[in-house]
Amino acid sequence: MDKKIFVGVVYCTLISQWAFAQKVSQDIPQAGPQKVEEAQGGELLLEVKAKKRLIEKTSAASKVEISKETIQKLPQGDQIKLSKLLATTTPGIVEGPFGVLFIRGNHGNIQYQIDGVQLPESPSNTFAEPFSPRNIDHMEVITGGIPAEFGEKLAAVVVIATKNGPETPGGAAELNYGSFNRFSPQLTYGGSNESGDLHYFVSGNYFRTDRGLDTPQPVSSSDQSQGGRDYVHDQASGTNQFVKLDWQANNENKFTLSAANNYSQFQIPNYPSSFKPTDPLFTNEGFNYAPPTTDNNQVEFNDFLQVVWKHTLSSKSFFQVAPYWKYSYLKYNNDPVNDLNAANPNSASAVSFYQNRHINNLGVKADFSSRVDDQNRVKAGIQFQAGQSVGTISVQPFPVSSTAYINSDTNTGYSENAYVQDEYAISKEFNLNAGLRYTATQFFFSGANPTDGLLQPRVGLNYLPGELTKLHVFYGKLFMPAPVENLRLAFNQLAATPLTPYDIQGEKNDYYEFGIDQQFLSSQLATMNVYYRTAAKMLDDAQLLNTSLSQPYNYAEGFAYGLELSVRGQINEDWSEYVNYAFEIAKGKGLSGGLFVFPPGAGPGSNYQFLDHVQIHTFNSGLTYAKNNFWGTLQVLYGSGLRTGDENATSLPAHITMDSTFGYEFHGASWLSQFKLSLDVLNIFDNAYPVTIANGFTGSRYAAGREIFIHLVKSL
Repeated sequence: MDKKIFVGVVYCTLISQWAFAQKVSQDIPQAGPQKVEEAQGGELLLEVKAKKRLIEKTSAASKVEISKETIQKLPQGDQIKLSKLLATTTPGIVEGPFGVLFIRGNHGNIQYQIDGVQLPESPSNTFAEPFSPRNIDHMEVITGGIPAEFGEKLAAVVVIATKNGPETPGGAAELNYGSFNRFSPQLTYGGSNESGDLHYFVSGNYFRTDRGLDTPQPVSSSDQSQGGRDYVHDQASGTNQFVKLDWQANNENKFTLSAANNYSQFQIPNYPSSFKPTDPLFTNEGFNYAPPTTDNNQVEFNDFLQVVWKHTLSSKSFFQVAPYWKYSYLKYNNDPVNDLNAANPNSASAVSFYQNRHINNLGVKADFSSRVDDQNRVKAGIQFQAGQSVGTISVQPFPVSSTAYINSDTNTGYSENAYVQDEYAISKEFNLNAGLRYTATQFFFSGANPTDGLLQPRVGLNYLPGELTKLHVFYGKLFMPAPVENLRLAFNQLAATPLTPYDIQGEKNDYYEFGIDQQFLSSQLATMNVYYRTAAKMLDDAQLLNTSLSQPYNYAEGFAYGLELSVRGQINEDWSEYVNYAFEIAKGKGLSGGLFVFPPGAGPGSNYQFLDHVQIHTFNSGLTYAKNNFWGTLQVLYGSGLRTGDENATSLPAHITMDSTFGYEFHGASWLSQFKLSLDVLNIFDNAYPVTIANGFTGSRYAAGREIFIHLVKSL
């Protein structure tokens, strides 16, 4: 879309939204509906129902709030993957292959905060989800207008508050079974001691399935619009556990310990025996594929531990200190004989890849918050983190007898962050959130010790012309550092080029946003956000041949802009809904960092081109009915398709899917009657559309067709 057309559309939308806001705010009585009844004896009783305020005065951020009750009523409930939960409920979030999320022109770079502590990164191309929704009490998804208290990964910030143990001990045992032989039992339990100063919550889960990852093959080699029907060598299984302890030592001190463990193993999907790699559609592109007998697989471990000490200084101020540690391990086991099958017409360019690496992250975060007076709430904080990536990468070229390239380079990185911000209530109508953040990084690689950093002012201003309307504007500088994992030695060796300096730098953005929030019909909230960002050293990822290794590189410059519309709320006591639409454009040009990820003369050109993770139009919606013990939800997801082709000039076919769930909770005096039963039907119309189409390991991937799941939950 031409920029002039885009600006015109935005201008017209703003005018119509403003007019609509004024009309709606006049139509709704501010005190809420009144009900007058005549009681016995002739007395009049006046019942006033207060209106729930859905607009937050102080926040200038674009965000969506999701509760555990909402999650339970969605298709798959708390069995849903976190990536899909975000992509089906939040405007502007697109789910790519292997659960990677694309937000407002960003490739990944999402920050997950667990009870106020940032979750450190894992090795590149892990498949397991970062955190399980079954342990979430509620969360906020911030996609724009991000204040100074958040740093580093800033495509979006997912602020997760985990479940606490209830006063009365209890829990649930759950059994799930469905398509692709997916079997997943889980157990949750929580409670407190007699005095109530110690609360605990634990959960555990096991899963296995015959279709763990998106499959790579189309239905026909001459038609790539549908695929993924045959899942070959695609089993996955794993376990995860979570424990949380809350101890209220006294009125001033509270300690929280959270720990999580995740183990997963995945077979890497193969092409079925019916697939014909000799089709010109693939051979012309130097297509590499593994036959159905190939046995490549991946094993992952993720362990996370944090302790939060919160100390109350007064009724208006407190500080907290949180040391944390995360260990991530990834092992990719290869099968050289089949990977380098001489029958493959492109065997000369094939490789067999092995990886055995882990990342240790250790850090501490301290925050202070004070309500200075009725107008000012000041926050300040610091964070220090050290990370080290260690292990072996081996790439065996064709033929099997040739010498494999082995890289055991150790990567070490440090980051320091400090911020201060003030939420200032200028008047009843105006609220200002102004802050300053500084981030610095230092890396230590073989023959390279790069440093980077940026001072980041961020300012958000809210204007409330009425109780039910808010306009907000935001400007800020954002800095997203490059990851600690540096694989340039492997890229240089396999590309047969001289060792190039490590030249990747962090992305530096100037971010602008304008939005309107309008509450109407008592419990409905309509929002519109328009954003524009310019990027210097824009980060994207490149893949190493036919391996799962990816490495960031820098476009010299880039930009992204878009429009997001959302309506959500409670229709009446029984019905609730959300409707989201997003339009986005994101482009980059030139190559200014990460030269080693491309062969000489290749890489982004001097003209702007679409980023491969752009989906211009995205729509998702959900309608939920819940009354008494019954609930049902219908979800719709539409995408115009990610980019593909030379310089990402074309779009994949558009796709639409529908998911549903229906459930009933049985009550009664007997132990056997206290359970819930639900049925999910996913992708109702069986649309196995292409998620991505490209060459290499992370190339063509297809969504699953129709799936059916049954869930049985027994209260304990």
